[in-house]
Amino acid sequence: MAGHCVAADSASSGGASSVVDYEKQVREVAERSAAEAKAKKEQERLEKARVVGSNAGAESFRVFKFKKDGATAFSDSVPYKTKYEVVIYNSCFACSITSNIDWYKTRLYLTEFSDTISLAARAYHVDVGFIRAIIHAESAFNPLARSRKGAMGLMQLMPGTAKDMGVFDTTNPEQNINGGVKYLASLLQTFNGNETLAAAAYNAGAGAVTRHGGIPPYEETQTYVKRVKILADRYKSQKQLATN
Repeated sequence: MAGHCVAADSASSGGASSVVDYEKQVREVAERSAAEAKAKKEQERLEKARVVGSNAGAESFRVFKFKKDGATAFSDSVPYKTKYEVVIYNSCFACSITSNIDWYKTRLYLTEFSDTISLAARAYHVDVGFIRAIIHAESAFNPLARSRKGAMGLMQLMPGTAKDMGVFDTTNPEQNINGGVKYLASLLQTFNGNETLAAAAYNAGAGAVTRHGGIPPYEETQTYVKRVKILADRYKSQKQLATN
């Protein structure tokens, strides 16, 4: 009768154990990967919800800024296991023709940047309510707002305009408002104090308003002007109520 081989039994037992351990590792890796993928998807969902919530009514898109191999990189999706900064690009807040905001009822920004706005209003002789309406329409009072075209800050100043108005840091609320109101004052002067035409020029450019002899036939500009008028009337009404 053949003798019992202990070594063979041990090898067989060890082999089975190795297979079990390997399968367990594979299963753990798969579960971990699935959990990470789920967490990443949830993170993207929450990030999207936050952006939509803070920019309701405005067309926007996100870019994720992060470091890769020591260099700055950008992506339209959340970087995996990497610290990142979300850069939100907005179109003009009040320009979207598909906006479902009720401009007669949307909350007003009555106290934000009050001192800066008041000082600029007095310096350039522009109505505070009109200034607030423009800021609301342009960025919804977001000092870090930026557009695809390069407009920056609360009053969405283009680089050339910012430079002409003496603005060196468009993300600085005081500089941005001062430069924006200075530019708005120049438009009011060009159009004899007409706020409707000044608003149209702020959106489409003074040249377009002059060429068309009034509000240009651009759907975005016409929409923008109407909403600025609604907001301006509301801000001015609040200001008048406050002084009564």
